[in-house]
Amino acid sequence: MPVIEVKIWDLERLVGQKLERSMLEQILSSLKCEVEEITDDTVSYEATHDRPDLYSAELLSLYVRGLLGIETGLPRVKVVEMTEKAEINGPDYRPYALFAVVRNVNLDDEAIRQLMQLQEKVHMTFGRNRRKISVGLYDLRGIEFPVKYTVADPDLKMKPLGFGFEMSLKEVLKSHPKGIEYGHLVSQYDKYPIILDAEGKVVSFPPITNSEDFRVTEETRDVLIDVTSTDLESARRTITLFAYAVSMRGGEIQQLQLSGKINEVSPRLEPDMMRYPVELNKKLLGLDIGLEETMRFLAKMRMDVSPINSNELEIRYPYFRTDILHPVDISEEVAMAYGYNNIEPEVMPPLHPGREHPLEVFTRAVRESMIGLGFIEVNNYMFTNPGLMYDKMNVPRQPIIEVENPRHEAYTALRTWIIPQLLNILSSSKHAGYPQRIFETGDVVLPDDKSENRTREERHLAFAIAGKGTTLTNGLSAVKSLFNMFGVPVKFEKYKHPSFIEGRTAQIVTPEGPAGLIGEVHPQVITNFNLNVPIVAAELNIEVIHKCYLSQQKKEH
Repeated sequence: MPVIEVKIWDLERLVGQKLERSMLEQILSSLKCEVEEITDDTVSYEATHDRPDLYSAELLSLYVRGLLGIETGLPRVKVVEMTEKAEINGPDYRPYALFAVVRNVNLDDEAIRQLMQLQEKVHMTFGRNRRKISVGLYDLRGIEFPVKYTVADPDLKMKPLGFGFEMSLKEVLKSHPKGIEYGHLVSQYDKYPIILDAEGKVVSFPPITNSEDFRVTEETRDVLIDVTSTDLESARRTITLFAYAVSMRGGEIQQLQLSGKINEVSPRLEPDMMRYPVELNKKLLGLDIGLEETMRFLAKMRMDVSPINSNELEIRYPYFRTDILHPVDISEEVAMAYGYNNIEPEVMPPLHPGREHPLEVFTRAVRESMIGLGFIEVNNYMFTNPGLMYDKMNVPRQPIIEVENPRHEAYTALRTWIIPQLLNILSSSKHAGYPQRIFETGDVVLPDDKSENRTREERHLAFAIAGKGTTLTNGLSAVKSLFNMFGVPVKFEKYKHPSFIEGRTAQIVTPEGPAGLIGEVHPQVITNFNLNVPIVAAELNIEVIHKCYLSQQKKEH
């Protein structure tokens, strides 16, 4: 988690009153910040990764004012008339750019240092080292609107930040410290992202460096902010975050009309909204807090609150709050305002004696049974990729839970079945000789719109038998032996699946319904994995087998 350093005197002038050290430590603790050190003029604290609004003195001051009761409810900012425009036509690999202007700010050395700290910490955490998000702040003097986010040839020249002479964008990547550090984000492409003003002056080379010509100094009165990103929603929240932060230095926010690949007004200043049932106070926090008191606590956390009925509130919270996703998060805000230290611990009787979950016990028995049948256990990550799950298996792509901005192309999604990973292991172990008999038990994750989090986890068993002369009979024998060990009746019905040979594939059916499938792997799939021996594979839902086993036990007793 990032460590933030704030000058206490700077925070005091933003809050508008003197802050006792003990009071400051208590407030930071309430905001889930761990104080590292407090000296005569500085406080260092660790903020959680999902709270970029606590990464500098500006927005921290909002919550200090709220918790002290100086100013409650949604943060109030001054807004000036929208007159400026920006054109967005960036490269496909970094398509999004959003802008904001903050006018009439009062900056000194410490104010600039705080804004640079905010920029640095957001780059490091929320921005994934600038790969997902990068932020730039510029002195607006000399910049003519409309500004343009577009692409440029590597030979375009600019004066990079910290340098007194021009160099080409290609040279920036080789010679500038930030170019050396972050050049890999753009260097493989023919065109680079660039921000130009209406006269063609280079404002920034994102996500690498700003132009020295528009460096923010203590003389800066009007600030231009940009956020470039691979994710539009993250960019929206980040540009709002920075607009609010800069405006805390006495400024007025001016929105811009964007056109091109994005047609909207930036930054977004309207709050997000959520409904909150007050009964969650008791259910989640153990606090018997009513409607009025809940409203008072949430107002301290800089939210506007109004009752919908006797048990439910409408919550309006700042759009830059990236951490609020669910009513549970609102409960946490109530706890913060109430004070974690004020919650009295109580001994609660256990709802049931601690024990291993029955499904885990049964899964362990299944693993031991498969080992007894001569299979070797393997383990794979739940993270995989659609290419392995579907393309190599001759299956049309289906809905899958994917990561928006993955760090590695091999791990971009959660697996929906295990057999593809077993074939991948067989492909890597051809040198070990045949026959090979491997299995894995583990969870898969399937999209499910009916579920609260729109996903459903299932516990599966998958096995594969590879070797010359391997046929469906080998697999059927293994399945029958496994089911016999648990006293569960099983039958096989004809089934079609593009990963398996037609006529050599079966659905595994139990008294509790279908439990999986088994078949001889299709020759094309075998070729896709660079294998050259017959393979039989099966995948079963352990939860269905477990239900059958429990039903048998009831009948016998």
